[in-house]
Amino acid sequence: MFWLSPPRFLRLVALAACLAGLGACARFEAQPLVAAQTGEAFAGRSLDDPGLHAFLEEQGAGAGGGGWTPDRLALAAAYFHPDVALARAESAEAAAAITTAEQRPNPVFLFAPQFASQRVSFVPWFIAPSLTIPIETADKREHRTLQAEAMAEAARCRLTVRAWAARSRVRAAMLELHGARENIRLLEREQTLHDEAIKKLTAQMEAGDVSPFELTQARLALNRTRLALQDAQRISVTAEAKLAAAGGIPLAALRAVRLDFSPLTRLPQAAPETTQRLALTQRADLMALLAEYAAAEAALHLEIAKQYPDVRLSPGFDYNQGQNRWQLGMSADLPLNGNRGPIAQAEAKRKTAEARFLAQQSAIQGELNIALAAYRASRAKAGVAADLAKEAVASADTTRRMVEAGDVSPLELTRRQIETSAADLALMAARIEAQTAAGVLEDAMQVPLP
Repeated sequence: MFWLSPPRFLRLVALAACLAGLGACARFEAQPLVAAQTGEAFAGRSLDDPGLHAFLEEQGAGAGGGGWTPDRLALAAAYFHPDVALARAESAEAAAAITTAEQRPNPVFLFAPQFASQRVSFVPWFIAPSLTIPIETADKREHRTLQAEAMAEAARCRLTVRAWAARSRVRAAMLELHGARENIRLLEREQTLHDEAIKKLTAQMEAGDVSPFELTQARLALNRTRLALQDAQRISVTAEAKLAAAGGIPLAALRAVRLDFSPLTRLPQAAPETTQRLALTQRADLMALLAEYAAAEAALHLEIAKQYPDVRLSPGFDYNQGQNRWQLGMSADLPLNGNRGPIAQAEAKRKTAEARFLAQQSAIQGELNIALAAYRASRAKAGVAADLAKEAVASADTTRRMVEAGDVSPLELTRRQIETSAADLALMAARIEAQTAAGVLEDAMQVPLP
């Protein structure tokens, strides 16, 4: 019979445990978080960041010689903004859970030696090490892995939702900034026209051709224009700050680059069939709920599999009174309750996940119908405003020819030019309103309009 002395056996067990531990252990790496350093890192962000440009290249938006468009700034927000960074970290955390789900349960080693203090003729050691090896049945590990993969897919979809929300904020802030700057340009021109009209009215009033009332009305119109100009300048400053915040960059970094507003000057097309199909089948938040439903199904399958008990094999060694004895044991839980409680709970969670998906899909349908109707109406309004602006320009041209012919006074031409400026302001407001409605429609689809 094979005999192993207790001291040699202890040394062998200790050596095996150390080797196994060294091979499986991971090293801890400290990563302290210091508020002052993170604040300095934010202040040092720039749109010339090499990592950002590599990210833009990956997304097919690397060539930006013409300036920063809303889409390129949206990608910068996806790279820099803390909301997206948080969603990216949560997605990585969910993906790491797949590794945990795939792992097999570790065996358990038990070693509890005993020593007899009385004087005896045999070796006074009692050694009985044992090893418990768990064996999962009914494909539990596969179901657990499917559940983790579904939750990781849901986290990836939520990352897309956060990235789209960042894009939406960037587009809205950039549209607000574009509208404010255009209003400043138009209002400055209108202010000049009002000044010119007041000079002409003053001369005519001194000549007795007009009443002081007309001059007072002209000054009131000038004051309204000045107040509107101040308001537009205020909106421009705040919109610029909003755009920097939406992009996750300092204001100085935004002011250091040239913004390209040209995509906001064209109204996109919207086909009802395409928008409905995209919204109801490809929205990221809807796909996240669909992945959560798949996770709930996998969880139910796992609970059903738990009706079948896992098996634990327990081989062991016994050294007692100079004898070496080997043993092999087996244990398993008795499934007397059939795991009925957890199964019922998992079925209820699957039903809840289904109801949540259907409710979101229904809400998206209503949101899409409202957004589509609003966009159509705003496009029609912008079309009417464009026609009125053309009519105002034609009227001013006609008045100019009449002034050149000596039929009317130059004051009438200034008045027509003021009307043209007002029509241009109305057209700009209608176009901004239509672009805002287009953004709402894009949010309903979570896809850019062509």
